[in-house]
Amino acid sequence: MQLLKSEYYELPAKYNQTVIRLLVQSPTRMFVYWEVSDETIKEFNKNNQNYSDCTAVLRVTNLTKNYSYNIPVSPFANNYYIDVEDSGCNYQVELGRISKRKFVNIYTSNIATVPSDRPASYDSSKDGVLFGNYLCIGNKKRIKIYGNKEQYSRFQNQNHTAFENRKNGSSENNFLGSSDNFIGSSGNSMCF
Repeated sequence: MQLLKSEYYELPAKYNQTVIRLLVQSPTRMFVYWEVSDETIKEFNKNNQNYSDCTAVLRVTNLTKNYSYNIPVSPFANNYYIDVEDSGCNYQVELGRISKRKFVNIYTSNIATVPSDRPASYDSSKDGVLFGNYLCIGNKKRIKIYGNKEQYSRFQNQNHTAFENRKNGSSENNFLGSSDNFIGSSGNSMCF
């Protein structure tokens, strides 16, 4: 008779490795987790005061704007959420202890890039996509074009049917799209 192996495995509480990892959650928040091995603690105790008597801190460094600050954390913690002021920057976190009023680095994290918290700016001087807003009120037809001057002149030289009604041959002021290369031929916009 063969014994069945258990299908449930317990994850170890500690892997006994010194590691720190920095992850980005949003443009204003990062997550960091860490573990300190027994060997690293022994090395720390040889060169500094007792590991457990020191204040545990995370030193957050904004590499893009070149500044850093310390965040005190619980000595029993192994992860932390960090709120950042500057989005669109590169960050790095050092796990350390304050020993005799100075910061002692235990381990340094990876570099994490926090995305921008605002849309990218539009530079009309660069060649980009030409797009427009359409407005139909009663019998008046208006079109507002966004893009650079070269694109606008190319647009003016094309034969556009933006306000031509193609639905059931009706003459109502509905915009159903153009077959030209202006906005595309999907025809899913509508004027009211």
